[in-house]
Amino acid sequence: MTVQVSKKDIIWGYFSQFFIIASGLITLPLILRMLTPEEIGLNYLMLTVGSLVSLFDFGFAPQFGRNITYVFSGAQKLRKEGIETLEKDKDKIEVNYHLLATLIKSAQFIYHRLAFIVLFCMLTFGSLYIYYVNNGFERVDNAFLIWAIYSASVYFNIYFTYYSSLLVGKGLIMQDKKAGVYSRSAYVLLTFLFLMFGWGLLGVVLANLISPFIQRFLSYYYFFTPDLRDKLASFDVEKQEKKALIATLWHNAKRSGLVFVGSYAVSKMGIFLAGFYLSLAEIGSYGLMMQLVGLIAALSGTLYTVYQPRFAALRIQADLTLLLKEFSFTMGFFYLLFIFGSLALILIGPWGLTLIGSNAVLPSSGILIVYCIIILLEYNHANFGGFITTRNNVPFVTSSLVSGACIILFTYLVLEYLHGGLLGIILVQGIVQLAYSNWKWPYVVCKEFNINFLSFFFLSIKEVFIRVFYGKKEMLR
Repeated sequence: MTVQVSKKDIIWGYFSQFFIIASGLITLPLILRMLTPEEIGLNYLMLTVGSLVSLFDFGFAPQFGRNITYVFSGAQKLRKEGIETLEKDKDKIEVNYHLLATLIKSAQFIYHRLAFIVLFCMLTFGSLYIYYVNNGFERVDNAFLIWAIYSASVYFNIYFTYYSSLLVGKGLIMQDKKAGVYSRSAYVLLTFLFLMFGWGLLGVVLANLISPFIQRFLSYYYFFTPDLRDKLASFDVEKQEKKALIATLWHNAKRSGLVFVGSYAVSKMGIFLAGFYLSLAEIGSYGLMMQLVGLIAALSGTLYTVYQPRFAALRIQADLTLLLKEFSFTMGFFYLLFIFGSLALILIGPWGLTLIGSNAVLPSSGILIVYCIIILLEYNHANFGGFITTRNNVPFVTSSLVSGACIILFTYLVLEYLHGGLLGIILVQGIVQLAYSNWKWPYVVCKEFNINFLSFFFLSIKEVFIRVFYGKKEMLR
């Protein structure tokens, strides 16, 4: 088989993004209205602790997803770095089901243990923290039970993570998005019902515990078809096979994890340090700008995200001509949507916030324009970097960590000694990234295809117009 991206995959990709946003807008007013102030505070504390859980994945999810794509695209062997390319005759692609079975068993092995480690940390160190901030579990009724249920929900969320990698890796983008949307719908409905029953925060965490099982059930149904189950059933994976494959995957997974740590420093440490130097009003304005521009970037990059398994499959098939066209098409969409979204935010964002009576305001237009440009360059090089990883290679570990460290250091210096304020914070991020990452990774990709960036940009816009407005052969299948 060969991984394709259909119109339905793209539609569901965008719909799932909008739905996640909409579901948050539905549940947040309910939570704010129907929970006590103490329960609201405890809820945010739990969410803060839970958000740190993503660090425990340490790069395994995308690594599994790419390697699943390699196997379904005909790879007979997985490597620590690089990929095994095949002949271009797609009719001769053969899936190595023994390798696929080993990969699935390895994913189960890793995520079961990761989930257990997280659960142990939450029930021990996390419980001590919640005990301390909750005055001995006395400020909120059933506080320990609420925390225990929330910890269990985090456990299952982590354990079921590899199902998404399986679906995306196989090219079942629409099915993965469906499972996520249906699970999120269940969470919204259950949260509403349990709050109506008067269960308070206990109802919210129960909804969070139940909804992952819906996603797991649907993901299993979509991926493990009767035919696939029959083919996998004949293989008994040995312990040594799992260990060897995990060692292979860990080589790049740990590098991706370090990149995530560096990226976390790049994107989050500015607002953390701002808390020591700026007023709450300025921090609120900065946070609102980050949230809205980040939303524009996420929506703009949805098509690129949906196409990830397609890129990996074309790498295996060594079809570089089509690979360049597909990548440029997704980047063209990213450029157009981000630019138009940023213009809309700059021109009508302040008016919209006034209309809804927001207590937070956006920074000045000048700062907003500078920040949008910085984030455009940030996501541009991040997308090029992600494209490089489809070669099963992660060359930007050092630069990511160095950039993160420089941003922390220079942000502190600018705030402490130059009193640079909000503009100083975002300029530090922009200048540090412009010094290397902003140009380096687009250059590496363009060099591979023997094209300069300006030519790539025009090619990306051309591909969008050809496929969307003229419906030629290159149109999505």
